Amino acid sequence: MSDQMTMPQGPGVIVVAEPEVSALLTASGVAWRVQERQASVAQMWSSLSSGNLDAHSRILVFSDSLYRGEPTANDEREQTARAIVAMANAKAHVFVAVWHSTELESLMAQLDREALAIGVAPEDITVHFMPMEKGDREALESMRAVLDSEIAWPEELLVAPEVPAENFSMNIDPDLAGIPAINEAMHAPAISPAATSDPSPSAPQMPHLGIGQQTPVEAPMGSSTSGASQELLARPPLPGQVTITVTSSKGGSGKSTAALLLAASIARASKEGGKPLSVCVVDMDTRDGQVASLIGKYMPTALNIRVQPVWDELTIRRHLVFEEALGVHALLAPIRPRTADTVGPEFYRTIVRSLQRMFDVVVMDTSVQYLDPLIAKVCLPEATEVLFITTLASTAVQGMARALREITAPAEESGLGISRDKIGIIVNQSVAGVGMQREQILAAGLGVPVVGVIPLATKDVLTATNLHRMQTLLDHPLIGPAYNELARTCLPGRGLAEFEAQAPRDTSSGMAGSVSGAAAEAVALPLSLDAESIQEPELELASGSRKKGLFRRV
Repeated sequence: MSDQMTMPQGPGVIVVAEPEVSALLTASGVAWRVQERQASVAQMWSSLSSGNLDAHSRILVFSDSLYRGEPTANDEREQTARAIVAMANAKAHVFVAVWHSTELESLMAQLDREALAIGVAPEDITVHFMPMEKGDREALESMRAVLDSEIAWPEELLVAPEVPAENFSMNIDPDLAGIPAINEAMHAPAISPAATSDPSPSAPQMPHLGIGQQTPVEAPMGSSTSGASQELLARPPLPGQVTITVTSSKGGSGKSTAALLLAASIARASKEGGKPLSVCVVDMDTRDGQVASLIGKYMPTALNIRVQPVWDELTIRRHLVFEEALGVHALLAPIRPRTADTVGPEFYRTIVRSLQRMFDVVVMDTSVQYLDPLIAKVCLPEATEVLFITTLASTAVQGMARALREITAPAEESGLGISRDKIGIIVNQSVAGVGMQREQILAAGLGVPVVGVIPLATKDVLTATNLHRMQTLLDHPLIGPAYNELARTCLPGRGLAEFEAQAPRDTSSGMAGSVSGAAAEAVALPLSLDAESIQEPELELASGSRKKGLFRRV
């Protein structure tokens, strides 16, 4: 009988860390196979070569203690960084037990150098952190956030009483006792022979790992900004920075689609206009985020930033998804609804303010719970512009009236105190002859202007969303020009190019093969919500000239 047949069930775990880390993983009750602890990276390579370690192990745990101390002739620090990059480049899950978070930048820089040395972009290297400084439970929860969908976790983790970090020691060269930790959360990879510290072993390739769901990392809300990068937040926002919140009071209004297409329209129009703007979409619906489904990418998410010891610019960028077809970055919401309290208002306020220093435009997509603290304390106050999405359904219009009343009422009247001057209404899925009049929309808006009308094109929008081809809607003969106009409305004077309406066309996917009767009616902008009925108060620009704008702001 082969060794593989007699192996216990569960993925293998290789531990190159303190005995306490190995003991913690072994006793946790998690369905994995913790193999014999390795005292050094060199021993790990040797054990893999000899077969003493399972070469198909998908989980590796290192320690920042391996990266402490002054450089030596046989530098353990360099070997450790090289091993981490090699494993992370081979699609395994790589974790680092962090005991000393004060010097993370040192190892982060070394990881970047090692990645470049083997021809790998540093942003493609993902390493997850186990914050040992915060205790055993927090360390295990950080692993569960990455591995929950792949491994069976017990209802209650088995965690021993806390042991002071200063009592831990590694069996390594005593000269290596002085430098600290590592950078951030990403995906781990397989072993590359070129990256091994011992040229004799032939490093095996790790199997590709699937997408893992996430689980909450228990942490008091008051400590949620502990990882904030003061250097990043000390910078001013980018010149002309605009933050747009897209919200609604009713599900099914097309809010997430609107947020994503607006962001993509801004990115495309600015590029075609010769002044490309960097754009980031933030999915703030932590219980039912839709942005991941629209773009077909699900990891990493905001929770991967939350579990990091430091939320600096590099950490944030490494956990954004870039959708090349749309030209936008995205910060995805956690996959599991029960993580909502973990990534709460304090965390998101910090991240949004950080993104304002990294991107020209930030677009926040919210839930429909407009009184939720995440919206009330972050999405609305942090926005320079708020777009409220409604359809022509009477229930949606009535809900909009209630929401706008709560949002704009003064704080002393138990409202949120958001100025009407930065709010605009978007009529989405607009079609003629459904019994909703222009006057009803304007009355429900409580003085908030209608700033855009998106025509109904149900089949084409559904096809694009189901096939993850949202970019095709930018060329749609009805949808594209409508979002282009909305983009230029939200960013007046920024040189955004005007999209030309595309002729109807046939494609193999069925996208926009013809303009349906309902969509064709929408071209005429039903409800008379045309250029004359849309209220556009004049906007005084800083230069002293005057220009029409849909938001009453300079």
